[in-house]
Amino acid sequence: MGKEEETLSVSSSKHYDDCYISFYVMPKFHAYIGIAAIALVSCQQTPSNISTAPANNLATEKAISYLRSQLQLSPTVAIVAESQKLQQANISDLCQTAAPTQEGFEIALVAEDMRYTLQTNQDASKIEICRSEDAKPETTGKYTGAGYMLRYPADWKAIDLGLEPSGASTVIFTPSRDIPVGGDKNDLVKKLQQSQQVYTLVSRQPIDGKAIASDGSDKAKDLVKIPFDPKVKGTKSGFKEEFTTAIASSDASNKSTNWKVKVLTLEADKFIYTVRYYQPDSQNANSQNSSAFDQFANSFALIP
Repeated sequence: MGKEEETLSVSSSKHYDDCYISFYVMPKFHAYIGIAAIALVSCQQTPSNISTAPANNLATEKAISYLRSQLQLSPTVAIVAESQKLQQANISDLCQTAAPTQEGFEIALVAEDMRYTLQTNQDASKIEICRSEDAKPETTGKYTGAGYMLRYPADWKAIDLGLEPSGASTVIFTPSRDIPVGGDKNDLVKKLQQSQQVYTLVSRQPIDGKAIASDGSDKAKDLVKIPFDPKVKGTKSGFKEEFTTAIASSDASNKSTNWKVKVLTLEADKFIYTVRYYQPDSQNANSQNSSAFDQFANSFALIP
């Protein structure tokens, strides 16, 4: 037998997608009597959302059943699961008025335009309704203009044409998405009229400024003036009008179409404020837009 060589020991470890592969080489002898290699492979799977999904779904289903029973909702009333998230929750007080001691779920459910936040323990054997809030989407937006504020339909857009040196201003409101923001007032109005689109003009004009252009009320045969108390709006005087006016097409046909117009005019110390709503006759008078003028007129208020 020859002299034994120096003992050699090799240990190697590599990572392959969260798998650990380790090689161990036994001591090597000169006589090569024995060589053994053992590969130990261990893979540790990273936890995924998929593994927690069944428990999550089960908690949501139990929460929906619990909410329906507590509110005594008919089976035909839809309950929508809006969100689910892990939540530290106390086993005896799920809404956490005490220190949390057990992990569970916080689940938001929407039913009949109300949002309910429920908390459960981990297996949803305990459920509590912790709070509720209005889930109705905002139906109006708030607009602050030159010296006034108002609310307008949330699905409309406002096109502010800027403030002139005299203090005059004009803002166009419309549900149309085809009208670009900016540009000349007359061009924008023509585009709205050509597309037969509802729109509202809100303007401020100095009392000592140039005369306000006619809106067609002076020629209307069906003009109706609606009395109201302008003091409610904090102005010296004011009136409401409704009438039909013919607007000529700008194309070569030069045909005219009838538009329903509703106007609110208010006179303050230095300015006249006007809200003019235009709706083509071709549109259904009972459409959602038909109530837009009331939204503008009723919410219109001067800023002190």
